[in-house]
Amino acid sequence: MLHITPIGRKMLAFPLHPRYARMLLAAQEYGCVHQACLVAALTQGRDLLLRNCGKDVDSARDDLFGEKANSDFWTLMRAWNYAAKNQFRMDVCRQLGIHAVTAKQVGPLFDQFLRIAKQEGLDTQPREVKDEALQKCILIGFSDRVARRLDQGTLRCELVHGRRGVLARESKVQQSPLFVVAEIREVEGRDREVNTILSLATAIEADWLRELFPDDVKSQLHVEFDAQQKRVLAAEMLRFRDLALAAKRIDPPPADAAAQLLAHEILAGRLLLPNWDHHVEQWLARLNLLCKECADLQLPAIGEDDKKSIIEELCHGAVSYKDIKEREVKPVVMSWLSHAQRELLDKHAPERLTLPNGRTPKVNYENGRSPFISLRIQELYDVNQTPKIALGRVPVTVHILTPGMKPIQVTQDLASFWRDQYPKIKPELARKYPKHLWR
Repeated sequence: MLHITPIGRKMLAFPLHPRYARMLLAAQEYGCVHQACLVAALTQGRDLLLRNCGKDVDSARDDLFGEKANSDFWTLMRAWNYAAKNQFRMDVCRQLGIHAVTAKQVGPLFDQFLRIAKQEGLDTQPREVKDEALQKCILIGFSDRVARRLDQGTLRCELVHGRRGVLARESKVQQSPLFVVAEIREVEGRDREVNTILSLATAIEADWLRELFPDDVKSQLHVEFDAQQKRVLAAEMLRFRDLALAAKRIDPPPADAAAQLLAHEILAGRLLLPNWDHHVEQWLARLNLLCKECADLQLPAIGEDDKKSIIEELCHGAVSYKDIKEREVKPVVMSWLSHAQRELLDKHAPERLTLPNGRTPKVNYENGRSPFISLRIQELYDVNQTPKIALGRVPVTVHILTPGMKPIQVTQDLASFWRDQYPKIKPELARKYPKHLWR
């Protein structure tokens, strides 16, 4: 069940949009209710200032209202006071591009807001206040419209809740990196693309967000991999809700996070480890074979998650591809097994076999296929039985080659080869390779 806060109950007493009710309550604390009522009145109708009135009007406005301000409302308030002082005369208003009818309509709304505020016990007496007081009131009323300039070269902005927009060209707060906007409108451009225009902006300070919304301002560690630099970057991000306010670079990045990101890039194939070579893959294939065929040896298999952990260990202490590119891989991979377990691996899934005739051919391992050896036929003399590994459970496939290293036969039954096949092919091989011994 939702509970209404004490401030919420006070806001309900105002027959106004919640934004303005909250702004007026804040204005009571800052002693600027009179000005806040005028701000509220100025936002209720049509735009007070006409757009695209020409350079002469723009120059006249700057002379009277100033070229820069802490809030676009300051310009509107000065324009309205100027129009009111001149009895909203059309000719006078036209000189400054003020919409006289709109300006005249603001007066009754202003009086109405002052009456409402007074009825609710607020101090509506006009008094001199600092700009900061009214700026904070506007921020409190429009905190869901806090915006940040994305760069100094354009007017592109990012707002809370992941929204984007463009600050209005006529805004007087274009030099402020952080502000709050009271008006957001969608405008269709020439190419029918809809643009989000942010107007009625008021400059704010990041410290005000900490002061007024302490629970919504958080410092978070952000770590990412920069593909262009091939390097992990880290920054302490200051956020208001989901809007990034500032970033402070952290160098070096946290070791664990950097290792995880580098490992992710390696596993995705975007970074290559030259030393993660055929020898490493052979070692893994040997281990996988024993884990599958000889579970009773209780060797720990290396799955995808385990492989990720090994690569993270390999990357630990590194922040860039340069740091890991030439690192030795095999010792780190082999450390997955204890010394005793490595001895079992070497015994039951050896890198080389010792045949009865003294030959020691290299065993080739491939995941999902039988291990195999490749030998010329003369190197297999006196080897009458198919060699086996993995506690004698896995026969080794034999690739039998000619003296010229061309394949003759692939078999897992050497006894049958010598008995049935060899007598048939021996005469032809002897004619083709007369300088070699043929038994």
